[in-house]
Amino acid sequence: MIIPMTKTLETELLLSEEELTKKSKMKHEGAGLLILGIGVLAMGILNHLLLHILYESDIIWIAVTVCCVLLGIVLSGFGGKLINKIGASVAEMTAKDSDCSAEEILEFYRECRQSNALLLSLTSQPSKEKDSMKVGFLTKNWLRLPDHFYNGVMRISDVAVIWYEETALPGYDPGVFVVKSNGKMLYVKCKSDIGTEFVEAVTGRNTKCINARCFLFEDNDYNAFQNPQMAANIYKSQWH
Repeated sequence: MIIPMTKTLETELLLSEEELTKKSKMKHEGAGLLILGIGVLAMGILNHLLLHILYESDIIWIAVTVCCVLLGIVLSGFGGKLINKIGASVAEMTAKDSDCSAEEILEFYRECRQSNALLLSLTSQPSKEKDSMKVGFLTKNWLRLPDHFYNGVMRISDVAVIWYEETALPGYDPGVFVVKSNGKMLYVKCKSDIGTEFVEAVTGRNTKCINARCFLFEDNDYNAFQNPQMAANIYKSQWH
């Protein structure tokens, strides 16, 4: 459903600029690899000391030990390096997955705080605990699809095709499909009333986008689901 943004929703569901740009060390990832490496190394040592009797050949026994030890050393080494490595910020990760720049992601979040911004929710009462990563936003110039926290941010002008599919397509349940101007297709599983409302809201802000899976262009039939790149090219040829 579509909900006008309020200060309460803004506080609960939007990241601040500080949270978006903050970078931190990759301690958890590094510690995980380090622990895994130590475990594999211990398995190699255990194999060499106690499990010789299980092997029919000394060559296989030695090979397993050597492989475990080497893999353990490599994983432990990478883990140790990652612990002190600085990871990407949320803005940078979102920019990479959404084909935008980090500055554009910050612009999107700033627009989400404007009075004309809309919250796109798959539930009637979105909460910080359950839905902060799942809600979408529609602003004057930007869209973030629900359930696509990192890869669903795009300019409204980059929405080439959007439609709600009532019947299940191969590999998909009913939901909203979006083809971006670069040919990439995204999907949001949702009920008919919610999906139809989403499509109407987006096409209301980008009246030039194609709003059907199958459409006619220059006396030729096209299917945006089967050939999203062609649909995107037609959109760009007409309006860009």
